[in-house]
Amino acid sequence: MKPKMRPVVGLAITLLLAGCDRSETQPVKFINPEKVMQDSGLAEQLKTRLQAVDKKLQQGLEMAQENGARLPEEKRRSALLADRQLLDLEWQHEQRRANGVVMKAIAEAAGEYRQQHQLLAILPTQAALAFAPEADISEALAKTLKGKTLDFGALPKIGVKSEEPASAEASKQ
Repeated sequence: MKPKMRPVVGLAITLLLAGCDRSETQPVKFINPEKVMQDSGLAEQLKTRLQAVDKKLQQGLEMAQENGARLPEEKRRSALLADRQLLDLEWQHEQRRANGVVMKAIAEAAGEYRQQHQLLAILPTQAALAFAPEADISEALAKTLKGKTLDFGALPKIGVKSEEPASAEASKQ
């Protein structure tokens, strides 16, 4: 390097690095979603919803058993097994959907909190190996969600398939 360039390069590097240690960083906060659910009352709403879904699915199982009583023994077993599998899939779907509604409410509240407090991010506590206790905003988020009523949508419709359309199609052939 030319001797005249050294001071210029040194000055340029100094100017570029000046103030690097003074940059303001936006903090990251953490929440415990389970604690937020419990403290805000969302867990109770979720429990109530899943109990209503379970009751509806039990009614569907009773309908399937009553309908299966008219079938021959061999068909009854396979029909009941198929109905139970279908109801089990519906139960799993409703659980995922209800949990999704709760998590969406928590995520929306966290997003609003993040914007209000100018945070870089809000992460679940499970994502951190260690963090300062004052970085946990679970209680503050639970307070904002307390009293919020979630809309889980309508209960699933459970019914028995009518065999009339199938027999009508068979008679056409």
